[in-house]
Amino acid sequence: MNVSQTIDIKEGKARLRLTNSAGTQDVFYNPKMSLNRDIAVLFAGSHFPVWRRLRVCDPMTASAIRAVRYVTECSNVVGVTAADADAASVQSAMRTVELNGVGQKVSVVQEEANALLTSHNADRFDLVELDPYGSPAPFFESALRATIDGGVLASSATDMAPLTGARPAACFRKYGVRPIRAEFEKEIAIRVLAGNLAITAGKLELGVRIAFSHASDHYARIYAEVRKGKKEANESMKSLGFLSYCSACLRRMHHSSLEEIETVCKDCSGKLRIGGPYWFGPLWNISTVDGMIEGCSTLESSRLGEVQNLLSRVREEVDAPPLHYRIEILSHMLRIRPPKIQEVLARLRERGHSAVRTHFHANGFRTDAPNCEIISVMRSFDVT
Repeated sequence: MNVSQTIDIKEGKARLRLTNSAGTQDVFYNPKMSLNRDIAVLFAGSHFPVWRRLRVCDPMTASAIRAVRYVTECSNVVGVTAADADAASVQSAMRTVELNGVGQKVSVVQEEANALLTSHNADRFDLVELDPYGSPAPFFESALRATIDGGVLASSATDMAPLTGARPAACFRKYGVRPIRAEFEKEIAIRVLAGNLAITAGKLELGVRIAFSHASDHYARIYAEVRKGKKEANESMKSLGFLSYCSACLRRMHHSSLEEIETVCKDCSGKLRIGGPYWFGPLWNISTVDGMIEGCSTLESSRLGEVQNLLSRVREEVDAPPLHYRIEILSHMLRIRPPKIQEVLARLRERGHSAVRTHFHANGFRTDAPNCEIISVMRSFDVT
């Protein structure tokens, strides 16, 4: 005999009621994505001008927890269109909306995501939210068409194996990128995702600017400001480039053209791996990050400390060079005991280089020092 159990959940300022029967929820709800939603409401409340009133589209809403959080936690969000192709999810979303008393601001419809977004080619949204299971690439074109000029397309991707290069054929098939498997794989995931979006936008004579991004838990996430016109599209294309990487000495370089790339490493004469195109433009807007940090004072979250730590780390690396290094990978290559990251940063700064930590990895850092200088600093810790 199956016994149904009702579970009440509070996330942010939103309430959610799930029915658990035989260990199965009546609708999909992933508590691990709560940090993703925390960041989303901080972004919506911080990125846009204070006078702007936002219309949001959440076309894969499931339980509608994200839609409800937008209207209960962001004073500038005036309405959300929440949709799902699954009838049971739509019923659950309606119950969530009713439970939170936000029926005047959140409308729930049963419709497939691409169909809904396509129907809003003229009546566009200020913020389009893509949170699929797997890759968001199949929804990029319709989402771009449904985003108003100056609006934002926010997108999560959980297919980290293709995005990080662990499944290169799938990465090329889904995103049109020849990937490189390297120790900065989470940053690569963000740059693959942003690059594919920029290429899709360019075909529509749209440009994108990445206002915020992060790779947390099991997913990559970007917030892209969408701009209309050939000029904006061309500017976006300038942020695309190719990567050369030497797995022997860890030297990495990005190039605007394949013609610039040599096949042999200048530092160790090893064979270079070449991949791309990747996004090498900015990954964050500094004023947006500052606004999000300030907004943490009013955020209700069980993961507030994680949110604050992530934003603090991002604030450090906003203007730092791309493609971070990792202490333990460098140490393994040099066969030395890993030094403390703060000591490495201090010695790089003593030699006149910028050096900051990155949110992509606990032992990761960014620096403008050349690869040979980084190796020299690391070797200075070898006391054997």
